[in-house]
Amino acid sequence: MGRPLYWIWLSLRMGAGRAGVAELLEHFGNPETVYAAEFHELLDYFGSSGKSLCDALCNKNLDEAYQIETYCVKNGISILKYSEKGYPKLLTNLKNPPIILYARGRISDFDDRVCIGVVGTRSITEYGRQSAYKIGYELAATGAVVVSGLATGNDSVAACGALDARGRTVAVLGSGLDRIYPAAHKKLAREIAQKGLLLSEYPPLTPPSRNTFPARNRIISGLSQGTLVIEAGKGSGALITARDAILQGRDIYSLPGNIDSATAEGTNELIKEGATAITCAMDILENYQYLYGAKLDLSVLSRMSGRSELRRGALAAHGVDEGELITVPKEEKKENPGLKALLHHSGKLDGETVKRVSGETEYPVYQDDHRSAKQKTEGDSIPQDLEPSFAEVLRAMPIGEAVGIDRICENGIDAVTVMTAMTMLEIGGYVESLPGNRYRRK
Repeated sequence: MGRPLYWIWLSLRMGAGRAGVAELLEHFGNPETVYAAEFHELLDYFGSSGKSLCDALCNKNLDEAYQIETYCVKNGISILKYSEKGYPKLLTNLKNPPIILYARGRISDFDDRVCIGVVGTRSITEYGRQSAYKIGYELAATGAVVVSGLATGNDSVAACGALDARGRTVAVLGSGLDRIYPAAHKKLAREIAQKGLLLSEYPPLTPPSRNTFPARNRIISGLSQGTLVIEAGKGSGALITARDAILQGRDIYSLPGNIDSATAEGTNELIKEGATAITCAMDILENYQYLYGAKLDLSVLSRMSGRSELRRGALAAHGVDEGELITVPKEEKKENPGLKALLHHSGKLDGETVKRVSGETEYPVYQDDHRSAKQKTEGDSIPQDLEPSFAEVLRAMPIGEAVGIDRICENGIDAVTVMTAMTMLEIGGYVESLPGNRYRRK
C-alpha cells in the first residue's frame, strides 16, 4: 500500500475521468514507481501520442499533493486508493475509474450491499418529489444503499427519504468535500457524512463547475448495481448518468410519468427503448434478492403503513427546500432517436450519438464569468473556467473548421486527452460532432 501523497500526485497529473488508470498501475506497480519514472520510460509506455501526459507526469513537484494530504489528515477526510482496501470494488470495473476518492463518513460493508443510484432532473415536480422520497425511503429501509449526487431535486429528496428510514446513503459530489454545492445542502451533507458516506474524486476545496458534474455521474452509476431515473426532460443531466450506467453494464430503471409532462419525456423514452419501468422499490429489489439474501429484508415493505409517504416538513428538517407544485409546460416534440442503440448494445457509439442522446445538459455554471465584454463577443476566446486540458484541445481547433482527432494531436496533445476532452466539450456545448469522427468548434 503506497503513501497517499503519491496517489494524490498521480490523480492531479492524470486528471479526473481519464481512461487507462488500471493499465498504468499494473504496468508500473504503484504511483511511487510512476513518480520515479523518467520521461523515456513513460514515453515507451504511452507512445508518441501521449507526449503531453508524459510531460505532466514528469512534473515531480509534490507541494500541492502534500498540502492536500495534510488538509485531509487535519479535517478527517479519508483517501480511498484504487483497488486497495476500502475502495469500492464495483468501480474497479470501469474503463476510467477514479484514481482516488476523498471520503467522509463510513459504510464498512459497502461491497456486500445492493446499491441503487437515484437521479433525476433539478426541475422536480410534486409527483417526482413524492416518488423520490418514497422510493428512497423504501430502498434504504430494506437494507439497500441509496446513491445520489446531492443535487437540487430528485437526488437530495431521495437522500432525505433514505435518512428518514434510518438507512444508508452515499452522495457523490461534483466538487470537493468542503465546497458543498449547492450550498443550501450543507446540512444534508453533514447528515450523510454522519450516517452514510460523502465521496468525491476532487480535492477537498475544489469548487464545482460545468466540467465536474459529467465526470461525477460515472461514479454514481459505477457504484450502483442499478440506476433509477425518477424524472428527466430531454436535456436532463440524469440521462447522461443513464448513458454511463448502460455503458458500464448496469441495470436501468425508470419511473413512468405523465405523457404531457416535459420532465417525463426522458424517463418515458427510456422505458420505450428497454429500461425497466418501476412504480415502487420492490420492482427494483426483487431483481437482487437472490444474490444478497439476508442483506435485503423485503418483508419490511409490507409493514410500512404509510411511513414512506412524504409529509410536509420532512425535507426542511434536512435543510432541503420543500418546494411548491411545479408544472412544466410540454415542449414542442423534437426528433429523438432514443437510447435503443445503447440499451441493446448495438450500433456505433460516436460523438453524434452521444449528442443526440444527452442533448444540452442542465448543469449549472457555478463560477462567475470574469471575461471582458470583448472576450465574450470574440469567437476565439476560451472560457476561463474550463479544465486546462479541455481548453488546450479547444484552443487547438480552428473555429468553424471540421477536424479529426489526428489533426488536433498534431499540436502535441495525446489522443486519450483529446477524446476525453471532446466528450466533455460536446456536453458543454463548445464543440459539435460531425460524421466521420470529425468535430467542429462552435
